[in-house]
Amino acid sequence: MKLVKLITAAMLLLVTCAALVNAGEGRFVSSRKTVEDKRTGLVWVRDANLGTFDWIGATEFVSELNKNEFAGFSDWRLPKKDELGTLVTYAVRAGYTGGDRDLAPYQLFNRQEYKEVRPFWYWTSEQCENNKSSAWVISMYYGTERGEIKDHTAGVWPVRGGK
Repeated sequence: MKLVKLITAAMLLLVTCAALVNAGEGRFVSSRKTVEDKRTGLVWVRDANLGTFDWIGATEFVSELNKNEFAGFSDWRLPKKDELGTLVTYAVRAGYTGGDRDLAPYQLFNRQEYKEVRPFWYWTSEQCENNKSSAWVISMYYGTERGEIKDHTAGVWPVRGGK
């Protein structure tokens, strides 16, 4: 009897984990170059491996995307800290804890609609309030945020829209 209860509990846990991982199905809608997050209204560049830049270089790169009307739009920008954070929050709720190569947020997104999400830090548009020579970055490996000196390099993952 105990074995049956144990097997039932294990199966319930597996079904719950599978449901969490598949919870993104329907939330993210991709096209060839973009992914729309229907929950937030944000539209992300689908390929998150566009290069690494210092903060000024990242903003200039996004300006070039706009000048060239990437994917037919000219309103791309670096995401705000809380916008990029919505992706990490989603990954954590799906069971991706970060810090373990088998459980990092970037892996979840690469299994869904996104491609080439890298296990490194991505720039946000927000400067650190107490140190204007730094801006916020968020890790798609650890799922954490920190202030980073603007002269250092990090990834760029442009976004547009939002609710």
